Amino acid sequence: MYFEYFLAILVFILIFLRLRKKIKKYNLIYNLNGFDGVYFHFVNKNFNNTGLLNFIDKKKNTLGKEISKISKNQILYGPYSGTKLLVSHGWSNVDFSPKYLGTYEYHIQSKIIELTKKKKFDYFIDLGAAEGYHIISLLKKKFFKKGLAFEASHKSRSILKKNALINNISKKIIIYRNANFLSLTNALKAFNQKKLLFLVDIEGQEYNLFQNNFCEKFSKATFIVEEHPFNINNKKKVKKFIQNLKKYYKVEILKDVPKNPFKFRVLDKYSDDEKYLMMSEGRPQTMRWLVLQPKK
Repeated sequence: MYFEYFLAILVFILIFLRLRKKIKKYNLIYNLNGFDGVYFHFVNKNFNNTGLLNFIDKKKNTLGKEISKISKNQILYGPYSGTKLLVSHGWSNVDFSPKYLGTYEYHIQSKIIELTKKKKFDYFIDLGAAEGYHIISLLKKKFFKKGLAFEASHKSRSILKKNALINNISKKIIIYRNANFLSLTNALKAFNQKKLLFLVDIEGQEYNLFQNNFCEKFSKATFIVEEHPFNINNKKKVKKFIQNLKKYYKVEILKDVPKNPFKFRVLDKYSDDEKYLMMSEGRPQTMRWLVLQPKK
């Protein structure tokens, strides 16, 4: 009898603790995204993972699909214009609009092209390539002879391969899975580092990748690194990251730039709110990128 009481109490406590944990989680989601955030979290968790967090995301997704139809799945403006992209997401499905409009990371597009014209790079190394927005466009527009893409997500790699195929650059690109010191050393051992430009977007893993052994090994290469300090709890690690990079590279800091949706005639029929939503890249805060160039 006592054992049954004890078991019942234990089960009750376990259920209570589990419910409290769930309530705490849903409360956090509510504080971030309101009732629609709770709704989408429940749907994503229990039915179909939409990749959306709230109704703003839903609206951006809808607008992105409209722009994809208008553009016929091609980038409309900017240095990457003419590149074809599938309406399929591996990483995000709320940034179709800026990608098809050509405004996505426009300052990074410009910096890549500026550095390439100056230093005559041959190879583009894309760490965290996602669906291939940058590497596919750069190879298609012949800014680089060849590209190596590293992407951990199987779904994103699949889309990347398809995007390479529809843009007729499959022979110019090699696709790998994980990017780490060993895989990069093996893949690039025959390459002249001075001819390499890296774009690094690996969601906080940059703080682990750029250790002394990596910096020493690739001290003659050039990098553009997207920083993700909000993914790191250890703020001292973030501070030391910059200090350590300065031992090996000249460091330039780039920040995101404002985008003007009113210069695109294709958006004339959309409301002001819709125009600005189509400029959004869904970033959690103002981001910065580090341009690393060899000291010597």
